[in-house]
Amino acid sequence: MSSDEQKRIVESLRPEQWTASSNDALKLFVTNGEKAVNFQPTFTYPIFGDAETIYGYKDLDIFLCFDHFTFKPFLNIKYSDKLTNDSEIIDVKETMDKYVPKSTIFKDEIKWVDSIKEEKETYKIPGELVDSFNANGKEYDIYKIDLSSDSGYELHQRLQILVLLFIEAGSFIDAKDELWNLYVFYEKGTESSIVGFTTAYNYWKYPGAKKFDSVEHEVRIKISQFVILPMYQSKGLGQLFYNHLFNKWLKNDSIVEVVVEDPNESFDDLRDRADLKRLNDDPSFNFNDVTPNVNKDWIEKTRKSLKLEKRQFARLLEIILLFKLKQGVPGVTKKNVRLFIKKRLYDKNKEGLAQFDDDTKKDKLQTAYQALEEDYFRLLGDLKLNIKRTSSGDEGVNKKQKV
Repeated sequence: MSSDEQKRIVESLRPEQWTASSNDALKLFVTNGEKAVNFQPTFTYPIFGDAETIYGYKDLDIFLCFDHFTFKPFLNIKYSDKLTNDSEIIDVKETMDKYVPKSTIFKDEIKWVDSIKEEKETYKIPGELVDSFNANGKEYDIYKIDLSSDSGYELHQRLQILVLLFIEAGSFIDAKDELWNLYVFYEKGTESSIVGFTTAYNYWKYPGAKKFDSVEHEVRIKISQFVILPMYQSKGLGQLFYNHLFNKWLKNDSIVEVVVEDPNESFDDLRDRADLKRLNDDPSFNFNDVTPNVNKDWIEKTRKSLKLEKRQFARLLEIILLFKLKQGVPGVTKKNVRLFIKKRLYDKNKEGLAQFDDDTKKDKLQTAYQALEEDYFRLLGDLKLNIKRTSSGDEGVNKKQKV
């Protein structure tokens, strides 16, 4: 046995020297041909396992690069040394190949650049323009991608790895299922740049026996995945994307409700802020109608007209009431707001609370209320909403207070 072989055997007994964080090793880039923006994944466990580590390599770097417009990927893997004859060592290239499209160019960067140039000679965004708007001095487009087309399906294949890397418990969808929609958000320029995307599923909603024979189907839109690329985050673009889509769905008579599949905390924040802003800007919705004694019939009628699911509309009403409490609106007291919110919490957890005595029930409800109130006030901290009040202090139409 040579001295080099002996040295490698000794080193292999020190696994920490051969173990890398997959979150650190995987380096993502988006380039427009002139400059590249680098960012790191939030998660890699769907690809490399729960420990998010890769064993058997030294100085491992996995470069995954995308063109800003077509999102054609390039993959390169570099390391200074690799262990052999160990069943725990994965082939990084084979592993990555399971999650990137077949069109991915490996290692040959010149070939990748040339293939992008060739593709762009005839490339058009494979879908229908559904909205355009200006914000922050820039122009943006939203396209509904035609997943039934080869180019639309390919675009989704290129984007979908971001779901695994940035959404906890994210998974691939069956893009061949015609009930899936893909919306891609672009910043306009000489060549448009992808800002983010969302997938939404169209559920047929049973309308009840009276409407069952109608030729018009009622659809429930379920937002499944929502990704804004890291370099475009913290600019309010996620809210704009969500609200512009929601406004389009509001105008579609066949869509009766928009829901979100298992939202995480950050998306809940985005959604709450976006929904509140949309209600604030909607002339048909009056904050003065929201009181601790608001009528159940009004709640249901208004919720349906806004196409919001019950849980979300209830949260919005609670946030509005706390906002009004913060503003000192007459008739809105800490006690009646607390009782309003606790009633929903009790109804939601009625079965679970049934096993406890009255004092324990009260304690648990109070704890849940305090946590929710704290979260709502955090959300209201920098949120700007308008409320109409008269100079006499009653709610009216003369003066707007901002918070």
